[in-house]
Amino acid sequence: MKRLTLLILIVLCFTVATAASHDDANTFNATLRGINETPGPVATQASGSFHATLSADGTALSYTVTYNNLNAPVTQSHIHFGLSKETGGIMIWLCQTAAAPAPATDPGVPMCPDTLSGTVSGSATAANVVGPNSQGITPGADFAKAVKAMREGAAYANVHSSRSPGGEIRGPVRAGDEEDE
Repeated sequence: MKRLTLLILIVLCFTVATAASHDDANTFNATLRGINETPGPVATQASGSFHATLSADGTALSYTVTYNNLNAPVTQSHIHFGLSKETGGIMIWLCQTAAAPAPATDPGVPMCPDTLSGTVSGSATAANVVGPNSQGITPGADFAKAVKAMREGAAYANVHSSRSPGGEIRGPVRAGDEEDE
């Protein structure tokens, strides 16, 4: 009886550990700062965060982007395909403004709050992947590649402003609960 109890306890612990590691692989975070921008850095008091969760079936990403104290009004926000301190192409638009709209082929991109601080939430699927085709990510199709890039540390989130059109704050996307400091 003691062996059976021990065996059940071991199986339960393994199941909980597996579920926790699976959840970590389906959550993504980034701390956005001007020091992380390229080319850069950008001298700014702005900060922000990106948080996302992948659906259980792996077909949708629910996300929230928050930014505070930008030097100028926000223009857009994205997830890019690129390593730390490299500039990469846009994979997924997170928000847009009238001055910087998402491509017409990218459905349902929410509007950024047109202020110096704000929060925007949305979701993205394969239909929202805009590339970068030149980097091997097919627009409208390669959602799995975008997720893989985020899991492997080959993606960053950033927020652009009218004063820093190349990006004012950015941070590497990390899988799990950890954020870049």
